[in-house]
Amino acid sequence: MHTSPSRPRTYEPSHLSTPLSVSGFSDIGRVRKRNEDSIALVPEVGIAVVADGMGGHPGGDIASQIASATAARILEDAQRQRPPPSQFVAVLRQAMTGCVATAHRDIRARGEAEPQLDGMGTTLTALVVHPEHRTYVLGHVGDSRAYVFRDGALRQLTRDDTWVQDRVDRGDIDLESARRHPFAHLLTQCLGLEDAPAPQILDGTMEPGDLYLICTDGLVGMLDDGQMEEILGRARTPNGQPGEHTATVKALLDAANEAGGHDNITAAIVSLGT
Repeated sequence: MHTSPSRPRTYEPSHLSTPLSVSGFSDIGRVRKRNEDSIALVPEVGIAVVADGMGGHPGGDIASQIASATAARILEDAQRQRPPPSQFVAVLRQAMTGCVATAHRDIRARGEAEPQLDGMGTTLTALVVHPEHRTYVLGHVGDSRAYVFRDGALRQLTRDDTWVQDRVDRGDIDLESARRHPFAHLLTQCLGLEDAPAPQILDGTMEPGDLYLICTDGLVGMLDDGQMEEILGRARTPNGQPGEHTATVKALLDAANEAGGHDNITAAIVSLGT
């Protein structure tokens, strides 16, 4: 398991006919003095996790590290049991719910044991895939995001747990106003605070050539969907093979830094071959 920026690997064990690539990096950005983002990749079993510690709170970096490492470990344990295709979604949805609950408890326990860390919290977005059966399970709490890039179009899969998103859903403000709103990053739930989070758990079917992007708000706060689409569109490789998307992830992070780099920036790309 990798809990720091790492070299991607192509997941192509002998029993699978479909290759999978998992690539990810984290960057401190140009303004912050500490990186409170965390990333965990387990390419061998198709897992990518990102977490964003709450800025301005004590121990945001510790909370995100606990969340990403805990989620990756629990999902890896479930994935290595190699559940049959008919049970993959059910088993991994249960594991995803469990990893959020466990990470939340671990963060709370650490804060109770070390009072200086009381109040620390983090987002969590995790993706686990079964490439042979073209299935994924996604878990999400907070305002980090997951997207799918398919047929040249980027679509957001997760819903932000934010005060502003609640107002967008009610029709009080539009998306463009929400993006610039001073309360844009006010979370309605996260891991680590008193109230236990209720994660969004999604599952779906992957298509050959799909790129799945999970990222913290340091990326989407600097780049709009059109800019991310343009960068992801350059990632195509011959015959739909996933390749190693190191350059694509770095291009996303570089573009966010060039746009100001106001926050820590973390992104992972998971791609499926033919």
